Amino acid sequence: MCERKKIIVYGLGKEFRLTERYLKSKFDIIGYCDKKIVGGIRLENIPKLKYDYIYISSSKYFQEIKENIIKIIGIRNEDKIISLCDVFGDFRNYEIRDQWVIDKLKKIPKGKVLLDAGAGEQRYKSYCTHLEYIAQDFGEYVPNIVKNGLHKDSWAYTGLNITCDIIDMPLKNESIDVILCTEVFEHLKNPILALKEFSRVMKKYGVLILTAPFCCLTHMAPYFYYNGFSEYWYKEHLEDYGFTIIEFVRNSNFFKYLCQELFRVENMAKRYCNYELESEETETILKSVEILMGLSEKDCDSNETLCFGNMVLARKNF
Repeated sequence: MCERKKIIVYGLGKEFRLTERYLKSKFDIIGYCDKKIVGGIRLENIPKLKYDYIYISSSKYFQEIKENIIKIIGIRNEDKIISLCDVFGDFRNYEIRDQWVIDKLKKIPKGKVLLDAGAGEQRYKSYCTHLEYIAQDFGEYVPNIVKNGLHKDSWAYTGLNITCDIIDMPLKNESIDVILCTEVFEHLKNPILALKEFSRVMKKYGVLILTAPFCCLTHMAPYFYYNGFSEYWYKEHLEDYGFTIIEFVRNSNFFKYLCQELFRVENMAKRYCNYELESEETETILKSVEILMGLSEKDCDSNETLCFGNMVLARKNF
């Protein structure tokens, strides 16, 4: 029997809590490095320890944390720093979407007027410093007011320029060069009217950067009205309001989507069944993920059936 690898876990946030049981079934965790815990491993003390890997739990801040750790352990030990993708397979969701959106924002010419429609916490504002940035949102979501479904741990609207309904914005006709709207449409009672409003406020030949789920779980209730949107929905309704799709990207595929949901099973079992998975059941889930990731490597267009979401770049023609 192979000796189990020893890991140090960096970060005890939500992403770690969702995967903790699976990590413990695969590795021996010798300690935790997190500013929020008393008695944890200090970053500067890591070189003194005997370990095989340092597991960074945060997907969002992985690269930033990795760079800080390398300063301590040296570039020669870079291969010892791992993520969830390295352990279980690469079925990232929002990270892929984020990079796609950021790449589009960087290509927008300096000085253009960008409307972040449904901006929320203004996730992409820091990538718009070369633009005239306008943040709009209705500003009414509060986590856990309605307990159903998934919710953010916290949510704060700060620095919104416009607080209003997205289908009736106090903006002049043809005053906006670029509209950014990410993961908003599932929370709108009538997203078609949002497209109509986008067309009204956007200049001719303006650009729309739009993402929304293809399939998703209930989240941010009670403001949740659609599980997702198909390729055909975009083609039908964007054209109706003068937009031409110039890039359409499906995020991930059928097999990776199933992997994402399998990693939710433990939490769902606790929440809805009051049941703690047995170790054999955890192993079965991990084996299923392994099979699905193997199939994903052989995949050819299963994303036409199921994926996380679609990413759309469109231009207004009139």
